Amino acid sequence: MIKRLFHDKIGKPILNLLKQGISPEKLSLSIAFGAVIGILPILGATTLICAAIAIMLRLNLPAIQLFNYLVYPLQIFLLIPFMSLGAFIFQVDLPPLSFQELSTLFQQNFWGTMASFFETILYAVVAWLLVCVPLFVGIYAIFVAVLKRFGPMAKNSISP
Repeated sequence: MIKRLFHDKIGKPILNLLKQGISPEKLSLSIAFGAVIGILPILGATTLICAAIAIMLRLNLPAIQLFNYLVYPLQIFLLIPFMSLGAFIFQVDLPPLSFQELSTLFQQNFWGTMASFFETILYAVVAWLLVCVPLFVGIYAIFVAVLKRFGPMAKNSISP
């Protein structure tokens, strides 16, 4: 059931984009940007950032947003680890919050919580910057290889 859901919601749209003539490299860039920007520890900003990147670099907007949305649970899950890494990098104390406490604060007053955590979120963004470059390169390389091997163009290039 999960395999079918993955195939229908992710696999088919990607193959359809390849059939429309999008190169594996360009599609892989869209996927990598969507996934990496999607875990940026600034809640509520990733959709606009992904859209801007897609427009500026002429990437596929549906693909970049699909992967941005797919990694949204990771964005929430990685928020505190990025804050912790940022606090470690800058040698500052992290506010003592559990995931549940942080979630409740954001639900009660999103902008007030953002303002009070501005410095901590800034440190988290620096930590994300250190992680995102190798992550981007890895995602891009994996998807280029997979899309070239299993994409619709691969069948045509194998025949003599």
